[in-house]
Amino acid sequence: MPSLKPDTSAGFHPRLGVGDDIGRPAVSCLRLDGVLETRLLSPKIHEILLGMSRVRNAVSSFRIEGETVELNRARELLEGRKPATPSELGVLKLAKEYTTLGRARALELTVEGLCALHKRLFEDVLQSEWVGVLKPRQNYIVNTGSDSLRFTPTPPERTAGELDALLRWYRDNRYGLLPPITASLFFAEFQAIHPFMDGNGRIGRFLNIALLTDLGCRRAPLIPLDTRFFRTSDHYYDFLGSTNSGESYSLWTRYFVGEVETAYKTAAKQANLGPLVSRFSRESTRTLLRWILSGDGGWFSRGEYPNPVKYSQPALWSALNELLKAGLLEAQGEKRGRRYRLRSNFLADVYSRRF
Repeated sequence: MPSLKPDTSAGFHPRLGVGDDIGRPAVSCLRLDGVLETRLLSPKIHEILLGMSRVRNAVSSFRIEGETVELNRARELLEGRKPATPSELGVLKLAKEYTTLGRARALELTVEGLCALHKRLFEDVLQSEWVGVLKPRQNYIVNTGSDSLRFTPTPPERTAGELDALLRWYRDNRYGLLPPITASLFFAEFQAIHPFMDGNGRIGRFLNIALLTDLGCRRAPLIPLDTRFFRTSDHYYDFLGSTNSGESYSLWTRYFVGEVETAYKTAAKQANLGPLVSRFSRESTRTLLRWILSGDGGWFSRGEYPNPVKYSQPALWSALNELLKAGLLEAQGEKRGRRYRLRSNFLADVYSRRF
């Protein structure tokens, strides 16, 4: 007989022993967030990485649940192509919400705020009477493929109270645990409550990134966390299911924190343009390229380069010509009026070739 979720209306009090197997990767996530911060040389690089992560996370979140939207199609939707199906509209809405997190828009972490988020994500995607409201009747969690009943979430009459208790726990304990651990416990309880008739997985996975950001991991919107969950989906469902009784969170938290760490490592690798810079043998070219990459991608003249190392003018001309020949820069104008910038779509091309 599938179990019924324990009542946490009076308070959510998860028990978790944090050993090195959980604590060490959780600390590593904080370090990697800082590494990612230092590797974001410019707003342009940030926007490219944000664009990559938002598309991959949105598509992966749908694929976890067996709905397929192709990656290239998702990119087209974000470039203005009209959605043709509810799934495509759902991917578009989810990707846009990930973008707002990446641009530091705070999420309202209240019952009302979560209902408003659900409406933004699922209006015209799910049945209208289910959108933006807590579940009006009992929902169930079934085994993927067999449709056999696996777990009975919170009954409708307890939903508001348990969701409020979870949010209260988050506010009271947000600084008591490391961010990935807090996010893992929140997600497990949110999924056990299953507060909406549909869309709980997608909104919950979005909240993972929102909570990590709220807890101080400023670059969490750049990590492909949902992609990690999709690639390890068997473990994802099995370990999440181990928390249903409300008695044990260790398997799930160990898995969750490890996947956050792996996602951070992937993002840090993507942001590292060191190998690109080191392709050039002359230090003058490498120094100039680092300065260009740290800018906003706009046009600049040779005279605008601050030249802190005091390279000679012939050396700077040679460096600029080397970058032009390599296809990194484009130029317009002649002689003293000549201006340069990173070639249009250059960074996007670099990332698409490498990743």
